[in-house]
Amino acid sequence: MKKAVYREFDQYGEELSGHCARFAYRLMNFCVKAEEVALLPIEAMIDGDLVKLDDCSIVGKKDDYTFMIIPNFAEDMEAIALGVMMEHPEFKQSREEMTLDTVDEEGSSIKKDISYLLLKMPEVDDDRYKVLKDGVEVVYNECKAAMELANTKGEANMAPLLVGETEDDIEKLKKVRDKVNTEWSDHREKLYQDKLQEIEDAHNIWMADRVEETLTRLQEDAAHNSYSDRSMRLDYNEDE
Repeated sequence: MKKAVYREFDQYGEELSGHCARFAYRLMNFCVKAEEVALLPIEAMIDGDLVKLDDCSIVGKKDDYTFMIIPNFAEDMEAIALGVMMEHPEFKQSREEMTLDTVDEEGSSIKKDISYLLLKMPEVDDDRYKVLKDGVEVVYNECKAAMELANTKGEANMAPLLVGETEDDIEKLKKVRDKVNTEWSDHREKLYQDKLQEIEDAHNIWMADRVEETLTRLQEDAAHNSYSDRSMRLDYNEDE
């Protein structure tokens, strides 16, 4: 089989891979959980220069839904907070403090208080649930269409290169192409379904919290009403 056929086949596989990689990246930017990839575009204006977040702070995760950002220099906190807000206004920001066990210049153990920026992913309430689902559907359809186009283009590019090849070799190549296409299509579907499930889980957490709040409020109201009833009965008996 000609080298040109192998080159075209490799290019076809790389194109499908590239579309899936872009799809995965775009899904991560529909922030439900704290995904480090979502922080990559963030820059802070420090001393007149735009600086990447990784270059001016230490980033960690407190849990699945919360980032901790520790500025390299405390004075840059405001600039970092602004940079985060410009890229992800939906993140809930708060400034917190914690005490770390560290060592001084002489190697002695000391405790040091540091300030950090806490970034909490927004709750997936009913409105955001719809926005996320609609957005994910859009990028999914775009990825699927791009992959279908890659298949059509790949077949068109491959056809003239296969002239003169044996029927057996052409059939083998077709099976391999189908296998590659199936693998990347399955990968795309898994990315899609996993993201939808992530959104569903976060929305269920939000709904459960609302139910708990409602039950707590009803219990408090019932306790208050019971107290009011007893007070009214006592007042009535005293009047008698």
